[in-house]
Amino acid sequence: MAGYDIGVRIVSHETGQYLRGIVGIDGWAKFATALKAYADCRPATSSENSATSNAVYLMLMGYVLEDLAKCIIAFRAYTPEITDVTPFEERLRDFRFMRRDGQERRLSTHKLDDLYLANDIGFQVEPIEIDHLKIISIYTLWKGRYPVPLEIADMHSSSEPSFEDLSTTARSVYDRDIAEIERLRSLRA
Repeated sequence: MAGYDIGVRIVSHETGQYLRGIVGIDGWAKFATALKAYADCRPATSSENSATSNAVYLMLMGYVLEDLAKCIIAFRAYTPEITDVTPFEERLRDFRFMRRDGQERRLSTHKLDDLYLANDIGFQVEPIEIDHLKIISIYTLWKGRYPVPLEIADMHSSSEPSFEDLSTTARSVYDRDIAEIERLRSLRA
C-alpha cells in the first residue's frame, strides 16, 4: 500500500503554517476556492440529468461553505493562552464553539446551520438562509452522492426550495465568507 506521508502535522496558530506546508486561514480558503471552481464547472445536461447535476453542485457548494465556516471559526478561536504550536488534529478533533442561541457544538459537525449560527462567524445569516443551509447539508451527507439515504429517517419531503433558491443562498453566503476571510487576513498583516 502506498504511503501518504501524513504523519503528525504541527500548526502555528500565529502564522497559520504547518511546520511542513500551510494550513490556517489560507489553507482552508484555498481548498474551498478550488472546490468552488469544480462546482462552477457544472456540465450542461439534459433535463433528465439536471437533477443529478444540481445535486452534485449543491454537495460541492456545501463542502465549500463548511470549509469556509470552519476556517473562520477556528481562526477566531486563537487566544494568547494557546501555545503557538499545537498538534492540529488533536486540537481540531475536540474543538467546540457556541451558537448564537447558546448551544455548544463541535467544529467537526457537518451541519451548515450549526456552523452559520456560530457566534464567531462574523456576519449575519438570515433565517431563510439557515433553512436553506440545513437542506444543503443533506446534499453533503447523502443526497449529492447517493440516490437514496441509508436510513429511511433521513428521507425528507420533496417540498424543498428550488435549486435556484438553494444555489443563490450558497453563492451569497460564499461571498460573505470570502469577505470575512479577507477582513481577517487584513487583521493578521
